[in-house]
Parts: sequence; C-alpha cells; structure tokens
Amino acid sequence: MRISIENEQLKAEIESFGAELKSIKKKDTNQEYMWEADPAFWGKTSPILFPFIGKLEGGVFRHNGKTYEMDKHGFARDMDFSVTAQEKDRVVFAIESTEKTLEKFPFPFRLEVEYRLEGNSLTERVKVYNQGSQTMYFSLGGHPAFACPLVKNGIRSGKRTDCFVKLYGVEGRETLDSTEINVSVGLLTGRTFPVKMKDGVFPIVDHIFDSDALVFAKQGVTAVAFLDSEGKEYVRMEAETCPVWGIWSMPASDASYVCIEPWWGICDSEGYQGTLEERPYTNHVDAGKVWQDGFRIVVEG
Repeated sequence: MRISIENEQLKAEIESFGAELKSIKKKDTNQEYMWEADPAFWGKTSPILFPFIGKLEGGVFRHNGKTYEMDKHGFARDMDFSVTAQEKDRVVFAIESTEKTLEKFPFPFRLEVEYRLEGNSLTERVKVYNQGSQTMYFSLGGHPAFACPLVKNGIRSGKRTDCFVKLYGVEGRETLDSTEINVSVGLLTGRTFPVKMKDGVFPIVDHIFDSDALVFAKQGVTAVAFLDSEGKEYVRMEAETCPVWGIWSMPASDASYVCIEPWWGICDSEGYQGTLEERPYTNHVDAGKVWQDGFRIVVEG
C-alpha cells in the first residue's frame, strides 16, 4: 500500500511493505529526487536496514551461547508495516516481532518509523522498543537511493560521473579514510584507503564503487550531499549522531543513482568470531526502554 504525505513544498510517497520511501518531489516543479528502482540495476529505493547492516561472517551471529542465521541487512525491509498514525504531512509505520523473527533474532521488539515533512525537508525518525526482559542488541541504517543525476522534464541530465559528493563536518581535510570491503564476500578486510577531496568535495568517478561502498567510520561526518555537474547542491542527508556513513551504487554499471546511507552499525569483518554485543557500532536498549534516532533529507533547487 502506497501512502502519500505532503506540505506546501513537498510531496512524498512511502510503501508500507518495508516502510520504504519511494518518492520525494517538489510540488512547484514536480522534480523527483529519488531513484526509480529500475530492476535492471537495483529494484529498491530506500530499504530500512534492521536489525543488521550488511553481511555477517558465515551468515550467522552468536548470542548467549547460541548461533542464529541472518540474511544481509536483516528482515525489516521484507516485512509488511502497519500504519499507526497519519496526518497530511506525516505518517508512522510499525512492525513487531513474530514467531518467525524470534527464530532469527531472539528479542521481542517493536519498530516504528515516522516520516514527517517540514519545509523543504523530510525527516525519518526510527524508534526501537525493547519488549523483552533482557538487553537487546541491534544495528539500524538508512539506504536511500537518489537520482544521480536528476531527471529533468523527462530527460536525465547526464551520467552519475557528472556529479560530486560533498561531506559536511570534515571541511579543510584533504583525505578521508574509507574502510575497505572485500566485494566478493561483502565483509570488511580490516584495511582502509584514502579518498581525496577538496573542501569536503570529491567527484563520482568511474570505478569508484568497484570495491563496494565507500565507508566513512567515526571521522566527524555530519551530513552528505550530492552536487550536480555545475557544483550546485541538490539533495543533502543530515544525521549528526550517525557514526558510520556508506556511499554506494551498482558497480561496473551506468546506473543513474547513488545511495547515501547513515548507519548505526556496520557489517562484519572477515573471520569475525565474536558475539553479537561485541560487534563494532552495535546499539543496545535495555528491557522496557526505547532507542531512537534518525536523519533528515533536504532538497534544493
């Protein structure tokens, strides 16, 4: 079921399956900012990553002496959410743990996702309720894919390599370290490589995603934006508390999208044999408590 919300400036559409953001448009120009989910490249637009981000070593995690199997990015993106509140400019979706999820993830939970329009921005706020009697450990992330470049008047204005990335919070630095992923297995190698930039800006060049996502961990990034071929910012993702940022698109292709991914968590490293609670960037919420955070998408132009 597709839900629409709007205010004076924007209209957004969210699919209840996965509570997945599908569209953000400026009302005065009808400009679309999201990727069209062409299945020839990648049939998603903005999946919610919960209760894990990326892949796990061996496809499993360990907790309280037991081993559990888990698919890449967890299961929330493949669940039907119910609509629990709706107004003209906001909507709230929710899922709760089931017998099936408890077999994979042994924590009773409720996950709420709120979308709210304010001016020229869309805020996505997530609440994780621990409905069990023990501390709950989890990861959570956004995965929105933006048109790169934009389609204007039915015509795509170039290629993604005509666009630039701008990182906020790191201005003045000449390089940032990207955590390397072994693209063949989807796990961290333990190595990093430098990404050169000027005033926080670097180009989206050919082959930049050949080794999977760029991953910027704990380096002070507070927001990530895309700039068009003229250097004009057209969309920005803000998440000041986010510890890890991923920037990704389909490698070895001319797919016209790039994802800006705020992560409260990260995939496993190669050979990882630790427990769930020992995983880097893993969040926790005590029994009966709520964890919450989120991000804001700002559109320009």
